[in-house]
Amino acid sequence: MRNSIKKLIPLELQKFKKQYLFKKKYGFSSPPEFTDMSGYEILLDTIIQQKIYQLNGDFVEIGVFLGGGTYKLSKLLEKLGVNKKIYAIDIFNPEFDKTVCTQGKTMSELYKKILKEKNQYEIYKEITKDCKNVVTLIGDSKKITILCEKIAFAYIDGNHSPEYVRNDFYLVWDKVVSHGVVAFDDYGYDLPQVTKTINQLIGEQSSNILKIWTVGLKTIFIQKDEK
Repeated sequence: MRNSIKKLIPLELQKFKKQYLFKKKYGFSSPPEFTDMSGYEILLDTIIQQKIYQLNGDFVEIGVFLGGGTYKLSKLLEKLGVNKKIYAIDIFNPEFDKTVCTQGKTMSELYKKILKEKNQYEIYKEITKDCKNVVTLIGDSKKITILCEKIAFAYIDGNHSPEYVRNDFYLVWDKVVSHGVVAFDDYGYDLPQVTKTINQLIGEQSSNILKIWTVGLKTIFIQKDEK
């Protein structure tokens, strides 16, 4: 019945309602819907509920795509009055990720379909232009150096090949503070090689992990134990 009623509501009205509820809940307006393909609300809720924003250290995001999620993280920290930086890392090359999902398509094919020949970096710059706490690092995450000394929260959704999933985890893990959290997208979803690699990483670091949990269809959170 609910789905039938929803179909009768004009699409623009549905969008307006969604934007209104977002602003009511988080205290700031949402970016254009197409700029956040992962659903960062799961991250925002976890950051608030687990009080991650109160931990010492900055935030890191590996794989920003169009910047909608970066914007949400930035505005959440501003709203909470927290003085942290968000290190946003991306190579900004839609051709770069050739990982194949269970649908038989490469990630680069999916990205190009979404972009429709638009420039990824130009969209990102426009979406995040007012995000004063964001430090954008352009490049291959294998060659990137994150300048912060401590990390409270990291979200990894970069190149989906096993070597990059592993690289990106260890790029942040040693800097993650006690009770800090590393989250991954695409866990248990349509990229089995990502899930397998994350499980291996959990096994390797099991003695240093306090808690693991999943939220929604494909997000996993790994909380670091006390050092």
